[in-house]
Amino acid sequence: MKETLEASFSIVNIIPTTLFILILLYWITVIFGVFNVDSFDVDADADVDFDLDTDVDIDTDADIDADADTNVDAGSSLIWLNSALSFFNLGKIPLMVILSFFVLSLWVISLLMNYYLNNNSMLLSLVYLIPNILASAFVAKFFTTPFVKVFAISDEESMTNKKLTGKMCTVTMAATHNKMGQAEIMIDGSSFIVNVLATEEQYNLHKGESCLVIDYIPEKKIYLIEPYKN
Repeated sequence: MKETLEASFSIVNIIPTTLFILILLYWITVIFGVFNVDSFDVDADADVDFDLDTDVDIDTDADIDADADTNVDAGSSLIWLNSALSFFNLGKIPLMVILSFFVLSLWVISLLMNYYLNNNSMLLSLVYLIPNILASAFVAKFFTTPFVKVFAISDEESMTNKKLTGKMCTVTMAATHNKMGQAEIMIDGSSFIVNVLATEEQYNLHKGESCLVIDYIPEKKIYLIEPYKN
């Protein structure tokens, strides 16, 4: 343990160790509720513009606007970038989950590589960091792939919750602001029975009453509803 700590804080391993400490601090804040897993999530899809400007200058007979070639090249680059990001599961699962596996791999490989190669040079450790980054990216992909289906199910559930917000519902079990009840929501012939609370203390929602879904509380999996007023 002592040797591991000494190696971790040696000059040749200080960069991976620093990143590893930052990841640990992040997960501690998640545990205490300061951040959640999606706090630093990013959208991996880059917009691709295929609007080709092919205006012809009649005075010069064949002067075609070079923007066409530029836009095609940019579009091809962005498609390649999106494919690369998708390959490493970015956009499929939260960014911090991927970074956690990546940094853990980076740290472990750095310790082993510098130990077995008997490296004490900071400059050489920076050179070793290049193949380490590539290897860690593939390690992160391997360990995060099983999570793709898990987060896909979670995203599908989240989208369903968003679709239900703003819909009409019928109270099937009386509810108040402090007492949970149930309501039925009909969408395209499908029936959803959900747990509900009234948005305000003044509302007493009775069975059979028509209400409007105002919001959703994911932590409690409860919808906030209020009486529908024509």
